[in-house]
Amino acid sequence: MQITLKDKIFTLLSQKAIWWEEEKTLLVSDLHIGKITHFRKAGIAIPQEASEQNFHILDELMNGYSIKRIIFIGDLFHSDINSEWDRFCSWRNQYAAVEMLLILGNHDRFPIKKYEESCLIVHPLEFRIGGFTFSHHPKKEIEENEYVISGHIHPVIKLNGIARQQVKLPCFYFGGQQAILPSFGAFTGGHVIEIQEGDRVVAVAEKKLIRIK
Repeated sequence: MQITLKDKIFTLLSQKAIWWEEEKTLLVSDLHIGKITHFRKAGIAIPQEASEQNFHILDELMNGYSIKRIIFIGDLFHSDINSEWDRFCSWRNQYAAVEMLLILGNHDRFPIKKYEESCLIVHPLEFRIGGFTFSHHPKKEIEENEYVISGHIHPVIKLNGIARQQVKLPCFYFGGQQAILPSFGAFTGGHVIEIQEGDRVVAVAEKKLIRIK
């Protein structure tokens, strides 16, 4: 599904990422790699195989598009270093020719040198290109001609059905000057967003995209 922002065309993907064809760039937010292993250490019974889900989907995208750059919009890794960090480094080495940028999120707590050793280009606060600002946290003060693409809150939309049934689905949110991507990672939860007049929202239901508004 395509959406136009500032006269640029972006393709929304059912894998909860965005493909920017003009820049050959994949936009991904909130992977939270390491969270499943972190939960397992805390005694929460999540199958270890689930930790491979992020990498399986990333490989699917790498094989499906001519990606020259990935922008990780924060919270790439969750909590302390564990075995999933080594898995990420191994994955990153498979695609050494692809430029990978990380805008630091609140869960990205490693020393910057640690990320750079893995050939990630680190931006502590934001990264700007082509009239767009990439920031992990949604911005409260936005410049007049600025369009912000962010993450952090893991937006979901609540849909009501018959017999008082409800379902929460991850979603892409597009306001007048700011977009918020859904969380890419598995087992990351979500925050129900409030839709304002003029907003555009696209929900993700398994492998389908549903335009809500």
